[in-house]
This record gives sequence, structure tokens and C-alpha cells, in this order.
Amino acid sequence: MECITSRNNEKIKYACSLKKTGAQGSDAVLAEGLRLCADAAANGVEMETCFLTAKWQQDPEAQKIIAASRSVYLIEEHISEKLADTKHPQGIFCICKKPTAVHTVDTKGKYLFLENIRDPGNFGTMMRTAEAFGLSGIMAYGCCDAFSPKVMRASMGAVFRFPVIEVADENDFLAGLTAAGMQLYCSVVEADAADVGILAGKQGIITAVGNEANGLSESIITRGTRITIHMSGRAESFNASQAATVMMYEMAK
Repeated sequence: MECITSRNNEKIKYACSLKKTGAQGSDAVLAEGLRLCADAAANGVEMETCFLTAKWQQDPEAQKIIAASRSVYLIEEHISEKLADTKHPQGIFCICKKPTAVHTVDTKGKYLFLENIRDPGNFGTMMRTAEAFGLSGIMAYGCCDAFSPKVMRASMGAVFRFPVIEVADENDFLAGLTAAGMQLYCSVVEADAADVGILAGKQGIITAVGNEANGLSESIITRGTRITIHMSGRAESFNASQAATVMMYEMAK
């Protein structure tokens, strides 16, 4: 196994470029950590290159990642620190090909529509939760990059398994789906909106959650049924990720 000792190595520079750009405009991403790299390998993602520190050479889980990777390089700890997007890196990284599957909408399915979600932790958490509750997929308009390091980590590998449909024109997209018979529900902080419990037991539905600071745009709200989480406590609202979790729980019933 070849050992890389220089931070200026071209392969290391390329890997760092994927981290810095969030992989936008590239067909490859840099996955960090044992769990994320193992999930990618287990889900048939094409593994171009694995970088790992000496402590992982004999680890059983790391061996599976090594076996799935086209090329493998041993790196020193100071290079691990350069590659890392975390404060305390585990010391294992993989350059992976982005999944290329084209996801189509099942008009009888259950989807979460995200508008302008900009916080990577929120986006990744929503993806992970949607997968856990058995939703059909996420539809994303104007959101942060699904393959940025923080989104990938927050998704706990769901980004490699779960359908995320990137939406170019939200109004045309939603108009087409509602015309096909799907029901759109729009989350708002309004006391007179319908209770989130109406989502239970429904098929062919889309529940929309908006930007962390501004909520959903009016053009989306006017297309659907307004829903809210009625709370008896003193808090005025949940953050976007918390609200989406409650709505997905109801959708899964």
C-alpha cells in the first residue's frame, strides 16, 4: 500500500478541492469517517480512492471499504487533518462517485418538499428522518448541496440511499404534481391553519417546509392546504428540522 506523506500531493489536493467546493460541478464527493464510507461501499457506490491512517489497516469494517475501493493510500495524521471537515477526524476518507439514479415521482407516494433550506445540518437530518419514516423521497428547491460534507454526515449515509429530487422550477413542478392528483400541504405558523394530524393515513401527498428564517414563499402556500403544529406550551414554533420531523411522523401513520 503506497504511503502519502506530503500535504502537497496532487491526490490530496484533489480530495481537498472536493471538500471545499461541496462537490458542486463534480461527479465525485469526498466522504469522511468510517460510517459514511462504509455506507457508501455497502450501497454499491463507486469508490474511486480510499485514504486511511495506519490504525485502520486491520479493522474489519475498514477492510470492506478497502476492498471496494479502486485505489488505496496510507496517509499520515497531519494529512488526515488537512482532508478532514471535522475537528477530530477518524482518519479514513473516500472519494466516491455521486449516485446517478434518476428518481421519478410516485404520485401515490409521500414526499417532503424543502424550499430554500440552507442549513446543512437541517437538510441532512431531514433526509435521515425521511428515510427512517419510510417516505418516498425528498424534493429540494434552492437548498444547500446534498453532497456537502456536513449534509452527508448529518444524513448518516442516507444521501447514498434515499431519493432526493432536485427541483429547478418549483411552481411548474408542483403544478404538474397537483394536476396529477397529489395533495400539497404547506407548513405555516398560523393558529387558524389545519392541524398537522390531517396528514395521517393519506397517500399521494407532498408536505412542504420552508426556509429556516422566512418559512415558505407565498406562491407555494397559495397552492396547498395550510397546516401547523398546534402547541400548548410557551414556545412559539419549532425550527425547520423539528417541524419536519413532526410532520413526517404524522405522514408515516
